[in-house]
Amino acid sequence: MPVLSIVIPAYNEGAFLGTLLERILRVPTETVGFQKEILVVNDGSTDNTEAVARSFPEVKCFTQVPNQGKGRAVQRGLREATGDYILIQDADLEYDPQDYLPMLRALREGADVVYGSRFLGQRQVQPRWTWFPGRHPQQGIGPWLAGIILSAWTWILFGRWITDTLTAYKLYPASVVKSLRLRTSGFETDHEITAKLLRMGLRIVEVPIAYFPRSREEGKKIRASDGLIAVWTLLRYRLAD
Repeated sequence: MPVLSIVIPAYNEGAFLGTLLERILRVPTETVGFQKEILVVNDGSTDNTEAVARSFPEVKCFTQVPNQGKGRAVQRGLREATGDYILIQDADLEYDPQDYLPMLRALREGADVVYGSRFLGQRQVQPRWTWFPGRHPQQGIGPWLAGIILSAWTWILFGRWITDTLTAYKLYPASVVKSLRLRTSGFETDHEITAKLLRMGLRIVEVPIAYFPRSREEGKKIRASDGLIAVWTLLRYRLAD
């Protein structure tokens, strides 16, 4: 049975991590033909993130000090993962691990890479016509608009429309993503990977997922400046390695 490695980059997420790990452990990935490997990369946290991760015997925990950015934490997880496929999972509770199942089914049906789309998930529950397609009622207009802009930018650069390039649920074949020479260190690593996968001609399939946005007061870390960095990152890796 192939193994799904779930890589969780975590920085000061002790308040949420325990609940998340309990939810992940309850996901019956075996019913769709995958075993689980869970890896937490504690990226220089100053709270109890590491202690929470190490309290779960089923979880492998790796710590890097000082904090090096989400991209570096993801790269550490990619190096340590031993599974056949790798899924990146944020350490908060914005996403529902039960959505692993439709993503894994998409792999079984022939997808090269699978992205969980919050946009498509919201479209399933929205009226047919709305001013803000794909936007969760609790998601700010700015983040929603940034997602639309990045989708359009990706289409301009690569000729591929991805409804949710900013999603934190991305599922890759381990052999492919481990072969990439990643150069970025922050949130933009997601876009570097997307650009390189598209240049390789891989088939990215999106599936609808649930989304429960949190506020900056609740620990949201991404900022408006990260959107500008994402625009540059997609352009940079469209033009050169």
